[in-house]
Amino acid sequence: MSHGIEKARKQKVAKSTKMVQEGKFSLSLVESKAVNYLISKIKPTDDINTVYTFNCSEFQQIIHRSASANKLSYTNTKAILNDIGQKTWWITLESGKEAMVHWLNVVHMDPGSGDVEIKFHEDMFPFLYNLMTDKEKYYIAPRLEETSLMTHKYSPRIFDLLRSYQFNNKTWTFELGTGTDNDFMRKIADWEPDPNKKGKNVAKIPKSWSKFSFFERDVLAPAREEINHYTDIKINYEALKTDAMGKKYRRPVRIKFLMLPKTSGELKETQSILDSEYNGNFDNIVDEMEPHQMTLEESFFMQDQIQREKEEEIRADEVIVEAGNAEELAEKRADETVYPVFYMALYKDFNEDQIDHLYHACIRNLEPRQIRVDAYDMWATDYMSHYYDWIKATPEDTKTTMYKRLLASLVNDYDGFARKATMWDRKG
Repeated sequence: MSHGIEKARKQKVAKSTKMVQEGKFSLSLVESKAVNYLISKIKPTDDINTVYTFNCSEFQQIIHRSASANKLSYTNTKAILNDIGQKTWWITLESGKEAMVHWLNVVHMDPGSGDVEIKFHEDMFPFLYNLMTDKEKYYIAPRLEETSLMTHKYSPRIFDLLRSYQFNNKTWTFELGTGTDNDFMRKIADWEPDPNKKGKNVAKIPKSWSKFSFFERDVLAPAREEINHYTDIKINYEALKTDAMGKKYRRPVRIKFLMLPKTSGELKETQSILDSEYNGNFDNIVDEMEPHQMTLEESFFMQDQIQREKEEEIRADEVIVEAGNAEELAEKRADETVYPVFYMALYKDFNEDQIDHLYHACIRNLEPRQIRVDAYDMWATDYMSHYYDWIKATPEDTKTTMYKRLLASLVNDYDGFARKATMWDRKG
């Protein structure tokens, strides 16, 4: 890889934290990488009238789309910049007004040399310029290479978001699926005008995200892997079924992220990974738009792959529907009991009779007037969870069945949990 490419990928991508935390974007993975590349050209002394020049070949290699400097590279770059130029994003100003912000003001391209000139729109000034000199502005400035190799759409967005909260924090907690401004899903989702709401900009949250297991599979787990693999921080997360006031829910309503800067040894390892992937992968890059006459064999296997992918998508949708239907039925049954939270915590593992026996085994351990009657469900869930979690973590100790072991633990209260003070106890 040329010295120019290596220098370009190590440039800083400085953005104000207000833009990162409050901006309502709609960018594809490629567009997100492209925007970061363009922002990396900004120097601390530049102003909004600065014109930035780069070559299509460098642009394509940095965002890992193509190693070639041919006409196709020019065509791809033109298409990407055209899409970005037509897009806007929204942010709420200090005055309370909503502002529609354009990314670019000028884009000039030379088909002969492949050189490109761009200028950011004046709306971008408060979010990209004077960040180091204005003491009232907070910003992030990760290296371009930390996100340019990512392959999952939400990884760069989540990385920026966590970096913006990471300065003096080892943890940060967001709400999850609540629809408020602190809702993590709203913060990372695409925002687009909704014709059914008079063009109001709304978060386009995929239906599958309503099931945390799918949200984790499609968004959280891939982002965690790529952030830990490519960037200067390491993260983990914990799904919480209690809100900020301690109220319990059947599904996660908050998510707590754990964030730490990598050690010097970890940073060296990460840099080695980045160098290896940048220096070693370009020989294998095939431009997505490069024309190629397929053989009969290639066409046959490609059609088979397309068909299999379609069937997998259909099955994935069916699984989402089935899971949703099962949970809806469980919620309906839970609402018919006097212990809905307890029921929802166990319905996947036990039948209704077993859940009923487990619940009453919990309640029998209560002293008269120990807790309020309206808190029985929550207290029993806490009590059961104490032993349930231990049993799940030690399957090798289960000599009969999980149900019998849990029932015995609840009846005998081996740890004396029922006598411990809880938030559900009667006062006075």
